[in-house]
Amino acid sequence: MRHYILTRSAYGPATRLRDNQRRIDFLRNVTAASLRAQTTRNLVWLVLIDPADPLLAQRREAIESAGLPCIIAPAGKMERTGIHDRPWGPWAEHIEWGDTTLTTRLDDDDAIAPFAMARVQRAAAAQGEPVVWTLPVGYRIVGPRAFRIDWPLAQFGTLQAPPGQRRTIFDKSHQLAGELAPLRPATRDPAWLWVRHKLTRSRLNVGRQTMLNGRSEGNAKRITPELRAEFPVDWALIEGALR
Repeated sequence: MRHYILTRSAYGPATRLRDNQRRIDFLRNVTAASLRAQTTRNLVWLVLIDPADPLLAQRREAIESAGLPCIIAPAGKMERTGIHDRPWGPWAEHIEWGDTTLTTRLDDDDAIAPFAMARVQRAAAAQGEPVVWTLPVGYRIVGPRAFRIDWPLAQFGTLQAPPGQRRTIFDKSHQLAGELAPLRPATRDPAWLWVRHKLTRSRLNVGRQTMLNGRSEGNAKRITPELRAEFPVDWALIEGALR
């Protein structure tokens, strides 16, 4: 079984330099930090970048800081068609197909819990058919506040493709991942941090706005020492992200 983490981190000369640097800070200190803490090391991080990025050396260093085998390759365009948005790119070209293949979507400013990918792999080992494994529970972090969220869709989903099938989780947007295969939870423990900050590319960058896809979120709570301990990332960066 091969397991790839798919991330698009493509920022070129059109991005303001300070904004680009900020994204690298999140990439290194949040996303890569969470991958460095994964209890399974049977992972390959496939990151698509803009080869014209003026901070390309820093971005590469941030990616490699995860301590995983990395594939860093040029990105393609970003499709924008409403809920069909998905980070397009030549993902399949960089995957070694043949065995059962897992592909997990992860943005370059979010984090997954240390146990998350081990739970997905454990679930996949007992399943032979195509499945999208979901991590339905996590936290949306808005400054110093944490909203516990139950999201049944595959925001941090993993597509399990059996031998002979060349499909990735990015063949559909996360809202439409159920068209790839049935959705099944790999765990119901809180397994991710969805970080809001000034450069968030989302309608949900601040406040308690919600999308209407069956998601529910509880009342905001102050970030606790227990939550910090669950996710070994740069909490000072996260909590100051809206400044």
